[in-house]
Amino acid sequence: MQTKSIGQHLGLALAGAMLTAAVASPSSADTLETLRKQGYATVAVANEPPYSDIKSDGYVTGAAPDVARAVMKKLGVPELKAQVVPYGSMIPALLARRVDMATSGLYIKPNRCEAIIYSEPDLCGAEAFAVAKGNPLNIQTYEDIAANPEVTMTTCAGCAEELYATERGVKTDQIKVFTDPPSGMKMLQQGRVDVFALSGLGTQDLLKKLADPNLEIVMPVKGVPMGCAGAAFNPEDTAFREAYDTALAELKESGEFASIIEPYGFSTAATLDVKRDDFCPGN
Repeated sequence: MQTKSIGQHLGLALAGAMLTAAVASPSSADTLETLRKQGYATVAVANEPPYSDIKSDGYVTGAAPDVARAVMKKLGVPELKAQVVPYGSMIPALLARRVDMATSGLYIKPNRCEAIIYSEPDLCGAEAFAVAKGNPLNIQTYEDIAANPEVTMTTCAGCAEELYATERGVKTDQIKVFTDPPSGMKMLQQGRVDVFALSGLGTQDLLKKLADPNLEIVMPVKGVPMGCAGAAFNPEDTAFREAYDTALAELKESGEFASIIEPYGFSTAATLDVKRDDFCPGN
């Protein structure tokens, strides 16, 4: 059972990552040039379709990596190599330079912006719950979960949904952390939790694959803002991030961006209507 808040998770993870970074190889002031020379970038992904998806042969796809791949090709880096990293471990991985970027729908959040830097938004979407058919407990909001201490939910450690829950009064002992989304959905199917919480499109994708008539979706979750993600970088890689932003803007303007994300169910208009500063001023 989960016993630490997202702040505690992040604080402990960041402390460890900073210590690791202090003894690791020094950061590069020319990260992009290094990536061009080696011909690839190592990216952190969480394997949460449709944000990111690792195929059986190891090829990484999904909306976020596909956008990143198109941007990086424009920047002269033809290949992405993926590492599956839980959302709660992505910031430590970036700080320790175990990966060059995180491209997996990592939401732009003020607490994260204290440690890393983001590109302009690339994917935006609503939040969702999965519940038993008929929603017998009438769970529409995180406040509904908080109001009944007998209700339990599952999400991943370090995910935005964990913060949404605790900010709205859900107790940590009501949250059971899953190791990956399919295992969380299995917890719901087995009756070990009452609510599965994740991004709307991610939840839809899981329910479609499961085709379980005993489950249904609640979307959007009321009282929760639309989440927006961007590519995430080590805070020292400001020049890399600036080049990435320039290429991303060109991708959006050309229409190629829409052709990448819309088949996955994401809204181009929703992404174009927001800026990084809307979530993290000055990041």
